[in-house]
Amino acid sequence: MRVTIHRCPVCPLIGAQAANQASALRREPGIQVQVIDGYRGEYTISVDGRVIAEMVGSWLPTIPEVLAAVRQRHLAGAGT
Repeated sequence: MRVTIHRCPVCPLIGAQAANQASALRREPGIQVQVIDGYRGEYTISVDGRVIAEMVGSWLPTIPEVLAAVRQRHLAGAGT
């Protein structure tokens, strides 16, 4: 499963969050993580091309929320 994190290329808070979430996701078996620069102010996380979490206003998804969303997407994909 491929997880892609699109992050704002200039915001240090978003960059730190992306690094922390990528580190947590890399500890999960079978997950490949890629962090790439997105648009200014962007923070989205996708699994195999489908967005599972994103920044809303100034709210960034937490690591537990992202892990849960990735696991849910994995289970949904296994059922198809």
